[in-house]
Amino acid sequence: MTEILFRDMDAETIEREYNPRLSVPDWADIFARWERKSADFTKHADTRLDIAYADTRPEECLDIFYPAAAGGPVLFFIHGGYWRAMDKSLYNFCLETLVAAGALAVSINYTLCPAVRLTEIVAQTRRAVAWTWRNAEAHGGDRSRFVITGHSAGGHLTAMMAATDWSDLDDDPPEFAYVPISGLFDLKPLRHVSVNKEVRMDTAEAEANSPMRLSPPRPAAMSVLVGGAETAEFNRQSEEFAAAWQDRMVTTEVQATPGDHHFSIIENMTIPESPVTATLRRHLGLG
Repeated sequence: MTEILFRDMDAETIEREYNPRLSVPDWADIFARWERKSADFTKHADTRLDIAYADTRPEECLDIFYPAAAGGPVLFFIHGGYWRAMDKSLYNFCLETLVAAGALAVSINYTLCPAVRLTEIVAQTRRAVAWTWRNAEAHGGDRSRFVITGHSAGGHLTAMMAATDWSDLDDDPPEFAYVPISGLFDLKPLRHVSVNKEVRMDTAEAEANSPMRLSPPRPAAMSVLVGGAETAEFNRQSEEFAAAWQDRMVTTEVQATPGDHHFSIIENMTIPESPVTATLRRHLGLG
């Protein structure tokens, strides 16, 4: 008899629902394209690379991409990779359009599993947000317009930032906006996905780092984005997370972008008229 592990799913179904590479067979070609496009953008951009935001581990560093004019809003970006793969440099391509529109873009690294546990990655991301907020004005950014976003694992980390109490940053805590993209918000099923061999997440850690089980400390603006062609579980989690937080935020909305799978949705950040770009521009105050 097949063992049911989460909701009505067995191990094979959970793997299929939560491992995007299984539903996007050309993922390796996609990543190669991202790498080429990111290298091209970084080569001609006005940027400072690998700035340390903490001194705990060498991976705690970030890249800053400067717009043509100072005074623009801050776009804080967190890369994906299921907390155990990839690097900020792979995703830098998706920042180009918003930098051209006037945003100061910051893209961060964090230590990957299994070198650390997920709880430490959340703490590192919080340190990166704090560093960026404190230093944004010195780099020409307007920290009163500050949007935190990220893809996949970065979408989860974005939601964890929304569940963070930022009152230690200032007597008047900053008002961030949050745009998780293709994130996961209830981590319990991931204990049964193959990536957990490296993430090493147990039940207690899954519960402590599931935004669905947490509450925002104060209202904020949030848009939850997911690809319309992603698996049913990615879409369900996005819908249920937005619904769970609806009454505790200034605004909470969920958008399923038509036809997008787990990787094509982030490529829409390079298209000025796409729903992803339009949502980020709105939260950034760029029209």
